[in-house]
Amino acid sequence: MAEGDSELETHDIYLAAYLRLAACNLKRRRRQGPRVYFVFTNPAGPIGELREGFYSGKATVKAHEYSQAIIAMKQLCFDLD
Repeated sequence: MAEGDSELETHDIYLAAYLRLAACNLKRRRRQGPRVYFVFTNPAGPIGELREGFYSGKATVKAHEYSQAIIAMKQLCFDLD
C-alpha cells in the first residue's frame, strides 16, 4: 500500500469499499498479476486519517451500504480485464 497525504493506493477491497462510502474519489485502478490496485484521493482532507479510522475500528458505515460498495468494487475488478 502506497500512501501520500492526498492519495492512497490499496489492493484491500474492503478498505476500497469504505473509502468509496467516505466520499473519496477513485482516481484510477490497475492490475498487477492477480491483484487489482485502487488509487483514491480525498477532497475533504488527508486520506491517511480515513485509513487509520478503518483499521482501528473507529470508522462507521451503514452495513447495507457497505455490502453494496463491496459488490461494486468487486465488479470493478472484473471490468478491468
